[in-house]
Amino acid sequence: MPQVGSASPTSAPVAPGSQDGSERRRDRRFPVTLSARLHHGGRSHRTEILNLSLGGLLLAPVAEAQLVPGTRIQVAAASIGEVRARVVGVSALGIHARVEETPERFQHALVRLARLARIWTASDT
Repeated sequence: MPQVGSASPTSAPVAPGSQDGSERRRDRRFPVTLSARLHHGGRSHRTEILNLSLGGLLLAPVAEAQLVPGTRIQVAAASIGEVRARVVGVSALGIHARVEETPERFQHALVRLARLARIWTASDT
């Protein structure tokens, strides 16, 4: 799989539980707004993916889902397919989840985002 970059301290808010503001993520996060479905406990909730990386994603808050750290969820979006994840935190920013499996479609979506990010960055200079 092609590299999609390393984490950047300015790419997103501080990770839940990060007391000193240091970046703990290994993978570069890409800010996005993708319509998605969150599946948990036999129910489905509409939400949005706010950022994603090879290792995780941030979902917009879903109050009625009542998720806690450790909960397994599935997230489906047209451009990334369906991924299995585990909730690592819930904050005012949303639902922070670690991706447990990275299907090929999800990996390809991240590669496309990395390429676009390089194009945007190159055009800014």
